[in-house]
Amino acid sequence: MLDSRAATDAVRRRRECLSCGRRFTTYERLAPSEIRVIKRTGEAEPFGRDKLVAVLERLARDRPVSHRALEDLARGLEAEILDAGIHTLSTAQIADRLLVRLRELDPLMVARFASNYTADDGSIRTAGNEPSLQLPLPMPEETDAVEEEPRPRRKRRP
Repeated sequence: MLDSRAATDAVRRRRECLSCGRRFTTYERLAPSEIRVIKRTGEAEPFGRDKLVAVLERLARDRPVSHRALEDLARGLEAEILDAGIHTLSTAQIADRLLVRLRELDPLMVARFASNYTADDGSIRTAGNEPSLQLPLPMPEETDAVEEEPRPRRKRRP
């Protein structure tokens, strides 16, 4: 082996054939995990770390959290699940594990996560999987709603 360096999602290695002396490049990547995720609909799909990172990026919008930290969080979560020997888990179980890790990273991301990913009954999920005591906001009845006329725009002065 002549040279080895990290690439985006792999290790790039420059090698040389011992018999003919020709040089070539190989990329070593981790094999995809064999974790299956059971969605709310009952449908199963393979665990996608890239999909999790995309969710984390939306949660971290306008926050001082690096992309590298989000990738590390996703890799750590995947490693935790694999180390536990779990091959199938629900989206709610993933959410619970993710919530614990988000608390260590950024409190606003926890709030964003809780507001977007709720339990089936509409209450905010907590790490213990029990609904929180937060009350839902009262929504006005359609008969109570009053339509307002749009205001005319003022011209800006130069």
